[in-house]
Amino acid sequence: MAGAEEIIIMPNDDYRSSEGTPADTSSTPSVQANDAIAMKNFWTTILGEIQTRSNSQPPRDKSVLVLGDSASGKSTLVAKLKGTKYPRKCLGLQYDYIVVRDKSWDDSAKLNVWTLDSDPGHAGLLRFALNDQSFPHTLVMLTLSMTEPWNWMEQMEQWMKVLNNHIAGLGIAREVKERGKTRIQLMWQCYSETDGNHHQNNLIPEMNNERYKLPLPEGVLATNLGIEMIVVVTKSDRMEVLEKDLCYREEHFDFMQQWIRRACLRYGASLFYCSAMKGTNCDLLHQYLLHRMYGFPCATHASVIDRDAVFIPAGWDSVQKISILYENLHSWHQDYRLSDVIQPPYGSKVSLARQEDFEIIDEYGVFHSRLKNKRKDHGRRTLGGSANDLVIIVRNICNWPPATFPQPMIECG
Repeated sequence: MAGAEEIIIMPNDDYRSSEGTPADTSSTPSVQANDAIAMKNFWTTILGEIQTRSNSQPPRDKSVLVLGDSASGKSTLVAKLKGTKYPRKCLGLQYDYIVVRDKSWDDSAKLNVWTLDSDPGHAGLLRFALNDQSFPHTLVMLTLSMTEPWNWMEQMEQWMKVLNNHIAGLGIAREVKERGKTRIQLMWQCYSETDGNHHQNNLIPEMNNERYKLPLPEGVLATNLGIEMIVVVTKSDRMEVLEKDLCYREEHFDFMQQWIRRACLRYGASLFYCSAMKGTNCDLLHQYLLHRMYGFPCATHASVIDRDAVFIPAGWDSVQKISILYENLHSWHQDYRLSDVIQPPYGSKVSLARQEDFEIIDEYGVFHSRLKNKRKDHGRRTLGGSANDLVIIVRNICNWPPATFPQPMIECG
């Protein structure tokens, strides 16, 4: 303790008087009792200081695992949550962190953020981000893009299968997994609109809570993995393009919303519609992450009015609330498969991604080195050659259509 006098206790030494001579050990019992009380108070004070210092230290083991297909906006979303302007290219398994501060802490915390690239073949790298030790302290964030809503069902099924298989192979202790499942279940059973989102993630409500005895609502947690999840629909600003270019109507968007909300019910997930370009719900997602991971307050209630800014916290939704959307479904039944209603455009494959989604981010020098080699292979062509030559070179470099470029790796930084 800075500035404090060092205290050395030597149990085998005699107590000494101020003159350095041995103190009288033939003290009365009352004096000995007082000495014992003083020593007990001394250790109580020391232990109290240690406990206070421990309480003022932030948790160091919190993590977010981000999953999603290519061009789903994972990197851009993470950059937005970090407060940085430019996203980093996700190669293999990328590590980032979000700085978290609180007045009650002596130091800031780092919320670990792991992002797996879009190749399911790299699922083996998940062991570095999600293992038996980090499992109780990890939240999974699955990204789906509004630029390709016809792929939502396939992507969600694929990534949930990857996650489920990975968790099943971790060898997590049974009591740890059951505790995780119980925590997720209680999060739904004990949710109250009057309480809002003020319950803390790291605290499990008492088992004698009356709401704990209630059965789970219909369709909720049909698949309970024991880990908290947030589904983020990115690029929600592209809904306007869907309307303009593909003639989507409000009925299409209502069908998509009711489908994704029912899917979230199945896994007990929260739901966000976000746009990093417009900043829609990005600050709210940041606030909600800190609420779920650190117990920070989050007084924002669920919102389903603005179609491009949907926010549904875990525990709020139900089949009854979703059924309100059924009233607007005149062309299809709510039980239709998403792929039967929301279909990709006919003819050549159309993508609604923005131009910046296709920028090649040269972060590791791979592009330049391969470009140099390809230029040699093509007769030392220069970039001043024909446009067709350049297209051929770039396609060869990027292995277009995408295959397994680049090689799996872990980036730390």
